Amino acid sequence: MDSIGKEWLSFDYEGTKGERADVAVTVWLREIPEFSELSRSRVQALIEAGGVLCNGKHLPRGQRNLSPGMHINVHVAALRELLNPPAPDYIEPLDIPLDFLYLDEHVAVVLKPAGLTVHPAATETGPTLTAALVHHLGQLSDEGGSDRPGIVHRLDKETSGLMVVARNNPAHVSLSRQFAERITEKEYQALVIDPPQEVAGIIDLPIERHPRSRQKMWAGGRRGRSAHTEYRTAEHWGPFTLLDVAIHTGRTHQIRVHLQAIGCAIVNDEKYGAGRVGSLMRFLETGIERSSARVWHNTWPEAEIRRELFRVLSDYPGFFLHARRLSFIHPHSGERLEFEAELPASWQQVRGLSRAAQSGSDEAGRSAPDDAAPQYPGGS
Repeated sequence: MDSIGKEWLSFDYEGTKGERADVAVTVWLREIPEFSELSRSRVQALIEAGGVLCNGKHLPRGQRNLSPGMHINVHVAALRELLNPPAPDYIEPLDIPLDFLYLDEHVAVVLKPAGLTVHPAATETGPTLTAALVHHLGQLSDEGGSDRPGIVHRLDKETSGLMVVARNNPAHVSLSRQFAERITEKEYQALVIDPPQEVAGIIDLPIERHPRSRQKMWAGGRRGRSAHTEYRTAEHWGPFTLLDVAIHTGRTHQIRVHLQAIGCAIVNDEKYGAGRVGSLMRFLETGIERSSARVWHNTWPEAEIRRELFRVLSDYPGFFLHARRLSFIHPHSGERLEFEAELPASWQQVRGLSRAAQSGSDEAGRSAPDDAAPQYPGGS
């Protein structure tokens, strides 16, 4: 690695002729510990901003092909600013309806809807939970930074469910310690397309960044951090299965990665759905099922129900993972508090559609031939 100043780093490209510049620069930068988890989209943004030179000239696009021997300069200071933009000094309040399950001068427990980002980030510029909290509550802790008022823990944008918010700094410190020491208790529900082989179990697989897709995690490596997930089957909704899930570690995308590892695809989770999510949606839209088992077709034979189910799943702004239970010790009173949240309305629509279809299938099955496909229970 050569250096041409504190703000720039350079290297000579020795790869394959014709490789894209954004790919080559990303691969090279990932060898530097500071940028080991760098995404190609960030490098593309850097190129568009003029932060990469090829033989001393700006690259107009990330599509520029390279040849061995080319000299590449990378403006690392600009890259750092892209990756870590200055935190806003002020969060503009935003009037978004929120459902509070508990509220006092120290803490609040809020039900985050799917599709709402918790706090501002480099890749998220839309509405945030923090902006809505500032509007509804006003005073919040600033222990976590000016861009994260009150935020002690987080949920993915696509995940719904319970969060506890700190309204002052002593409460923030207490709650942060509880999360770090696993004093808090969290339980989720996940709706998966394929049921696990066992009705309950423990998944103990280390999790690390995926070696090729840097926006994903995986449980297939040997250098990951330990991760422990416990699940049990709660209900069957036709071929869908509702799982209760408890995590005993807090790794990135832990539930999604671990359920994928045992062959379960969370409904609407295209990133970890391993093709099953796309196959399901194509079936609901077209009625064509390529699987020889014909499980989906036998569960939803009526086109009208399929269309309605397709609409509900398409309109839902996240994937079907819900933080349904949260327990912690109140930072002021010392009392342990516990909260539970009902499944979102869209989930209940999916359950109702599956059970309605199942009821119709059961009626037809009374006169069905002996080789008719097996039926699925409609509840727990």
